[in-house]
Amino acid sequence: MAQQRRPRPGLTTASVVTAGRRVIERDGLDALSMRSVAAELGTAATSLYRHVDGREDLLVAILEQVAKGLPVSVPGERPGDRLLTRFTEAHDYMARHIWVLHILIRGELVARNAFFFANACVEDFLEAGLPSDEAMSAFRSCWYLIIGELLAEHPLHPVRHPSQRDRLTAEITAAQFPALARYRTEVADGTPPSDLSRHALRALLSALLPGTSHSF
Repeated sequence: MAQQRRPRPGLTTASVVTAGRRVIERDGLDALSMRSVAAELGTAATSLYRHVDGREDLLVAILEQVAKGLPVSVPGERPGDRLLTRFTEAHDYMARHIWVLHILIRGELVARNAFFFANACVEDFLEAGLPSDEAMSAFRSCWYLIIGELLAEHPLHPVRHPSQRDRLTAEITAAQFPALARYRTEVADGTPPSDLSRHALRALLSALLPGTSHSF
């Protein structure tokens, strides 16, 4: 009979969470399981249940760890400046954790630590003069812009080129799609304009914030 592994001495909730995050970032979200994390730690899966209730509980704890990195206090005298900085930094941070977005869009789990980021953003929208409902709507609009751009431009898995999208885009003609063909011609090297997300956030914030004093 194979000898069962004993709980590893010094196992903590923090080490379990860190190991789970390591499994996701190395092997992908689907690879996360109590067994895979136990193997990562060199212990028995049953040992993990002393620290987390199961895979979902572990996943929430990992989300909490990642959410701590979202920007909350940022420089800027005007609320609009702080919002642009905070959302831009959040975009760049989440670009390094695309797998998190694939959890969030399921609409089932959220990290409490993410509320600090959301609260700071809504507070700045309130300070800028928006009523509470519009402040929350403005925050969601900016956050959804970030999520949408990241999911579109940063796929979870590497894309093989030329992809079906590449081939179809190459077939665009001025007769069928004049605006798209013009864009492709003017951007000859196929590289999108630099700082695309910041440009979009700046435009959206300018539209959402009241008064011309908040233009960027």
